[in-house]
Order: sequence, then structure tokens, then C-alpha cells
Amino acid sequence: MRGRVLILIGAIILLAVVVVAVLMLNTDPEEPEATDTPGDGVVVVPGDGNAGQQQSQPDPPDNGNQAFQVEEMAEIVIAIQDLPRGLTIPADGAVATQLWPVSALPEPGSYFTDPQEVVGMIARTDLFRGSPILRRQVVDDLRNIAATGSDAAAILPPGLVAVSVPLDPTGIGQVAYGIRDGDYVDVILSFLFIDVDEAFQTRLPNNVSIITRLETGELSIGAPRQGNVEPSPLSPEGVLVGPGETFQRPRLVTQRTVERAFVVHVGYFPESGNFIGATPTQVEVAPPPPPPGDETTQQQQQAATPSPSSTPFTPLIITLGVSPQDALVLTWAVDAQIPITLALRAAGDDSSTPTQSVTLQYMIQNFNITQPENLPFALEPPITSVRRFDVDTLFNFMAGDAMETGTFE
Repeated sequence: MRGRVLILIGAIILLAVVVVAVLMLNTDPEEPEATDTPGDGVVVVPGDGNAGQQQSQPDPPDNGNQAFQVEEMAEIVIAIQDLPRGLTIPADGAVATQLWPVSALPEPGSYFTDPQEVVGMIARTDLFRGSPILRRQVVDDLRNIAATGSDAAAILPPGLVAVSVPLDPTGIGQVAYGIRDGDYVDVILSFLFIDVDEAFQTRLPNNVSIITRLETGELSIGAPRQGNVEPSPLSPEGVLVGPGETFQRPRLVTQRTVERAFVVHVGYFPESGNFIGATPTQVEVAPPPPPPGDETTQQQQQAATPSPSSTPFTPLIITLGVSPQDALVLTWAVDAQIPITLALRAAGDDSSTPTQSVTLQYMIQNFNITQPENLPFALEPPITSVRRFDVDTLFNFMAGDAMETGTFE
């Protein structure tokens, strides 16, 4: 009897708890007071059942007193692949629009906003993937491409001008043909000096004619003789001292004149002026040899296939980028027919080292060269020159060797 009472009491308590829970769930929560304008960091979230509710949002970063701004963007046409100069821009896979910061846009009117304006036009310059296409970079007529100028003008560093000078065909003055486009070289000039009469500007010594007065009172001018009249005990009238050689010996001076001249191009430019990134000439590949043992077929193939001969690389001209003043120096040297030697500089070498002109006196003083004494004996045959190749001898030597090997053209 007592157990039944306890079960009844528990059931009543459980029922009371359920009733309280149901009442609490059916009670509406207090709605927050609506505001017309949300405060800083608060946004109104629209939607069914949530009208008027507000959610907090983190404030934008505070950079002092600077207000938070959103970058303004604009749609412009860009290249979505590399487009080489001279290509007619196709409709598919060449250009597209992309958002671009307004602050980084080129000047107004210089870019495109509609890809259809670009399709069918011709690239005036190389267009690279991801770069905006400007109106000055495309043309609608193929003849206008020439307005871009040559590759030489495009690669010439600012402040420099291009000037061409001849090269020694033997390769002596250009590091044995080792100079290539994009290198930097120093220009060395060699001068031959002679003594001249300051008034006549002619080679010394002057011609001297002796003037005598005849018995009749007339003046007689003797035959001109080369030399200088000097007093001598041999004759009361003096003697005429003339040179032992026909011409005066010139004095050689060598000096570096131009530093860090930029090599624009070695050799002649192509007619189009485009020499950067040119497609190389296709090289013919020799057929594979016949299988071993077939000697007859191998001999026939060798007889039918001539052995290739190499064409020597012999440029006769080089174009250098120099300052306007150095351009005058090189032009003067060419007009004066002064030998020009190019010294190749190391890559990345921007140093400037002072140099001193080299003469015979410089060589004797700086290298401790001893002048030989006069001896009562000598060698036979006499030594009249040092073993060396002069320009003509070396060129003839190279030409003869090339004719024997069949490699000279």
C-alpha cells in the first residue's frame, strides 16, 4: 500500500515538470528595440522571421584617423597569352577582360574595355600574357607596324646613341670574333705621331735652297735640298744636314679612349631591323649510317653525301652604344683611319680604371728594358725584324689555310 502511494506522488511531480516546461516554451522572448540606423560595427540582417534583428560585425581596421576605403576596380582588356608582334589577334583564347585597380590604370582612352574592339587587329609590339592591351600597341593596317622602329633602338640603353665602326677581318681587333650582342667593350686607339712644320703643316725636315748673289748683282736660288743648314768647321758657309732616310719615323702611342661601350649588334643588320629572337636557320640532320656489314651501301652513301663545310664567322662591322660625345670620338677615329681595338669587359663589370698612354719610353721605363750596347761583332744573317704576323701576312695565311681545307667562302 505504501509503495503505490510513492509511485503516485512521483507521477504527479513528473507531470508538473512537463507542464512548466511547455509553458516556458510557449512564452515569446522580448523583442529588442528597433533602430532606424545601425551603429558602427552593426548590420541589419534581412530575412523571413528575422526582420529587425541585428548582428554585430567586426569593425574595419583602424589606421589612425584614416577611414577604411574599398579599392575601386574597372574592367579592361588584357592578353591571356603571349602575342608576338605582327600577329592578327584571334577571337578565341587571345584576349579577355579583367578587373584592374582604377588607381593603376593607364591614361584615360589608352586602353580597351571591350574584347571585340581588339579582335582582328594586328599586334604592333610583343604583347605579354596578363598585361593590359593599349591602343598604341595594336594597329589595323600591317604597314603601320614599321612605326615601332628597329630592335636596335629598343634595346639601346637610355642616354646612348648607336654608331657603327669597321672591324679588322683577321679578328685581331675584336677578340678573335668572341664579342657578341649585349657585351660591353673598351675602345683602344693607336696613334702615329710625326713632326711637322707648324706653318706649312708638312712633314719635317723642310727643303732648303741656298741663295747666292752673282757678280752681276742678281740673286741665284740653288736646287732645293732636304735638311737643315748648320754651322760647321768644314765650311765657312756651314753645311746642309739632311735625313738619312726618306721619311721621318712615326712615334706610336696607344691609349684607351672609350669605356663600357654597349655592343648593340655584331655584323650587318637584317633588312627588317629585327634581329632579337630571330628563328635560327634549320640545321640539316645527316641520315643514320647503314647497318654493319653492308659496306657497298655505306660506300655509295658516303660518295653521294658531300661532307658539310663550315662557314667562317667574319663580321666586318660592329654597332656600339656610346654617349653622344664618344660617338664623335669613334667617328673621328674612323675618318682618320686609326686602327680600332675592342677589349671585352667581364659581365657585370662597371668599374672605371685610369690608364696611361703607352709609348716606347713607357715600355722601357716600366718594364726595365735595357738598351743593348754596340759590340765589335754581330750575327749573320742580320736581324732586321721581329718574327710576327702583320695584318696582310696573317690575312693571307688564313685565306691560304681556308682554301686548302675548303672552309673559306
